Amino acid sequence: MSIQPYPNQVSQEVIFADKQRLRDDLRTRHGLHGVITYLKLDYGQYHVLSRYEQDKWTLPGHWFPSAEREGQKTLNFGRINIPALRDAAKVVMARLLWGDDAKSGKRRGSTLKDKFNSITPWLNFLPSLGVTELSAVTPLVAMQYVTHVKSLISNHGRRKGKPLALTTICSRFLAVEACYQQLRETQYGFAHPWPESSAVALSGYKSHDKAKTEIIPDEVLAPLFQYGESKLNRAPELLRLQGLLSDFVPTNTLQRTQYLKQHGWASGAKAFNQNITALRDSCLFIILMTTGIRVHELCNLMRGNWYSEVRDGERFYFLGSRSEKTDAGNTHWLCPEITIEALRVLSDLMLPMQQLLEQQLDAAQQVGDAQEVARLTRRSNSVVLGKAPRQNNKIDVLSSTSINDRLQKLADSLGLDIKLASHRFRRTFASYVVHHKLGDLRYLRDHFKHWSLEMTVLYAMNEQQDLELYDEIYAAFDDERQGIIGHWLEPDTPLSGGLANQIRNLRDKATPTRTYQSRANMIRHISEQIYLRSTGLAWCTNDDGSCAGGRCEECEHGVIDDKKQAFWEGVYAQQIELKQIEGLGESGQRTVDKAIMRCEKVLMDLGADIDAIKKRANAND
Repeated sequence: MSIQPYPNQVSQEVIFADKQRLRDDLRTRHGLHGVITYLKLDYGQYHVLSRYEQDKWTLPGHWFPSAEREGQKTLNFGRINIPALRDAAKVVMARLLWGDDAKSGKRRGSTLKDKFNSITPWLNFLPSLGVTELSAVTPLVAMQYVTHVKSLISNHGRRKGKPLALTTICSRFLAVEACYQQLRETQYGFAHPWPESSAVALSGYKSHDKAKTEIIPDEVLAPLFQYGESKLNRAPELLRLQGLLSDFVPTNTLQRTQYLKQHGWASGAKAFNQNITALRDSCLFIILMTTGIRVHELCNLMRGNWYSEVRDGERFYFLGSRSEKTDAGNTHWLCPEITIEALRVLSDLMLPMQQLLEQQLDAAQQVGDAQEVARLTRRSNSVVLGKAPRQNNKIDVLSSTSINDRLQKLADSLGLDIKLASHRFRRTFASYVVHHKLGDLRYLRDHFKHWSLEMTVLYAMNEQQDLELYDEIYAAFDDERQGIIGHWLEPDTPLSGGLANQIRNLRDKATPTRTYQSRANMIRHISEQIYLRSTGLAWCTNDDGSCAGGRCEECEHGVIDDKKQAFWEGVYAQQIELKQIEGLGESGQRTVDKAIMRCEKVLMDLGADIDAIKKRANAND
């Protein structure tokens, strides 16, 4: 008995041809038609569920739990009022729909439906601001949507009459980010909706969880460190002038200004004092950032309390202080040379304060004030001294409050909008160590190169090091690794590389509700079994030290995700430029052609616009 053909039945060739054409055409407004969802039949044919040009897309039933209602398996684009915005929504959903491996045939239907349900209110809100094209969206428009969503009141369920749940608000904002991400390099693309924030931060979704100290962002840390280094470079000049002034006793500011001018400083006494203060604060900043010490340990720093040693031809530096945390006592911190330079400068800056301290110590001894003698003796040779105006200018170690005030003024002087407190440096330091160990640190790389060795080797160099800091680095590494692997396991994360298919299989097989208590537990369990480092162009999971390098996109241990896309786009553009150079020779041309093919394979896997990259490369030629 012959098999009767199903209605709307097509061959595999039609399915794949439509998909490839649609992938290419999503960046334009032309040719957007063809099969978008389908079912594979037992005998090799495909049943069409919906076509791109239709306003209702039916998702395959096996993408959903068996109890899901049929009405929940449809994306109804007719709910979006403006045609141009409706067209953009189709591009977004098509790209999200194809985010998984086409061969696996498994996607989370509920995730797609939830994303669509969150995108729809955003697109229907825009016309109220006169925006009918997504390309006209600005951060101001996006922030108006944030205000609008937070003002909404739920009209059903247990939250009826109450503001929307934080999870709902977060989903709405994540939908805006999804539109931004999926529409880049298309005619619908728009500026990042909130360049200084994120959907999660704006929603406050995680604010009820145990608060974690925020890491100082790169865009704040970079100018601060550059400023600090520039001040450190001027230290010899400023210290020379300070030394000259210590032998000169002016009767007024004018005499002081004239004296400074005679010795090469023409900016006046006030500017000189400001530069001395800025140099001190820069040294404090550099030490905090490059060691991970706590503020009280910073306050306990003493002149000359450091040492270095050479291991296998490389010099390692250790900064010493006293830690009052868990009675650790004398403790050392592995650090770069710039930390020791900052300590030396602080030591010289404090010489006038040290002289005043010794004068006060002599006075206390003469009157037999044993308590004051003991206090000043403890403070002697500290490199973090200051005057206490409310206590007759007593010399004392700066308080943590004073240091935090100085750090904040340092940030304010550079026009940086951040609450800069000393407790943020420890976690930021741990994060930078982790990024360096992953091979993914772009800024301050040279100042963290000593962390390239295994942690156990580094700690064995000096067992008086801050063990809790090592624990925090391990915790930061686990967090970062879980974040990376969790990103791989997201159904819409594009992947390339030799390990990509195995990761996609994990997406299919690792069902949190069946095997794990939660998705977070699933990610934690998987990440604990994976060694991870960055090669720059890929993530490497090879843990036996046999990595040959250079062919990550083919290596069975290599994973390339969308966070590596910019690198591959840059390499691809360079190879296109090289190909246009005359005189490469036959061998050179073959090498370039192979490199271009490698790049195109990866970029296609990641969903990049190959033609756009070519145009940019040719335009720069």
